[in-house]
Amino acid sequence: MGRLFGTDGVRGTANSGALTPEMAVMLGRASAYVLASKRGIQRPRVVIGKDTRISG
Repeated sequence: MGRLFGTDGVRGTANSGALTPEMAVMLGRASAYVLASKRGIQRPRVVIGKDTRISG
């Protein structure tokens, strides 16, 4: 799983290996929890984006 995380965020090919929709949801929830606990936000939001380029 260490290969998913880099200096520019989470990288990988969607729906292959560890980068599944379920993993994206778990990562989003965990990120929101950490950000909320550090900043005192009650309803944090996380955005999951997609690279629409042919190479992405």
